[in-house]
Amino acid sequence: MQPTPRPNKAIVTALWANAALLALIALMLFNRNGGPNFLPTALAQNQQPIAGGGGVFIMPGQMQINTWGCYLLDVDSKTLCTYQFSPGEHKLRLTSARSYRYDTKLANFNTDPPPNEMKQLVEKQEAAKNQGIVPSSDPKIDK
Repeated sequence: MQPTPRPNKAIVTALWANAALLALIALMLFNRNGGPNFLPTALAQNQQPIAGGGGVFIMPGQMQINTWGCYLLDVDSKTLCTYQFSPGEHKLRLTSARSYRYDTKLANFNTDPPPNEMKQLVEKQEAAKNQGIVPSSDPKIDK
């Protein structure tokens, strides 16, 4: 019977040092940016968002078929701006700006079908369910 080989003490020490170093790196990554990040960024206070933060958000967008730019939304001042990039001129130009402060106070503007009609359709559907009638897939047919 052969004796079991004993591991080299230098290799064992190196493996333990490697494990300790990996644990230290994991601990540093876990505690970066002020602590653990278990919550989604939407719920976190100290976030580093991709598209903006502090009330200003920017998003790239396609303005026309071969024209690109970006949208800038300032939540605090309730303003939406659009910028268009002109590749030939290497310039980014402000193409529009609008305050939506009063837009959000409108309830029914340029909507089809109107909300009252939708309410009537839902009430008609609920009444049919209560009577045991199966409504058709298109509620306008039942009118």
